[in-house]
Amino acid sequence: MIKKLMTLGAVVSVLTFGSQAAFASDGWADTKETAQVIHAGGSFFQTISDSTDVDWYYWKNDSDKINWVFELQSPTGVNYDYDWIAYGPNGEMSGTAGDLGPGQVDAATGSGFGRGTTIYFKVRGHSSQDFDSRHAYAVYLSTW
Repeated sequence: MIKKLMTLGAVVSVLTFGSQAAFASDGWADTKETAQVIHAGGSFFQTISDSTDVDWYYWKNDSDKINWVFELQSPTGVNYDYDWIAYGPNGEMSGTAGDLGPGQVDAATGSGFGRGTTIYFKVRGHSSQDFDSRHAYAVYLSTW
């Protein structure tokens, strides 16, 4: 009887905790208002769970560094892209990272974004077929 209860407990645990990651990204940082902060030198690993899922990140420059590069590593066989929009003392600017295709690193670099600038990054599938709830993408932010 104890062996059956332990087995049942293990199955419930795997179903409860093991499947959570597959659904974790839908509903996480899905809007600019709920964006996840990313600090200089920081990184995140996350999934795009379906064709409508997007993930937003933001960096608020409170330093004297004025340059940045944001890199997005798509999972093998999947093509993700990102857009960025900056709000700061010099107004608003936006852009899209160059697209290198499935499994590659897309990157954009900005210069002249001084103290008080906030930059938002929106990660999305390149097409409605580009999502993978089991394999994470990676994002990295560097500043200088």
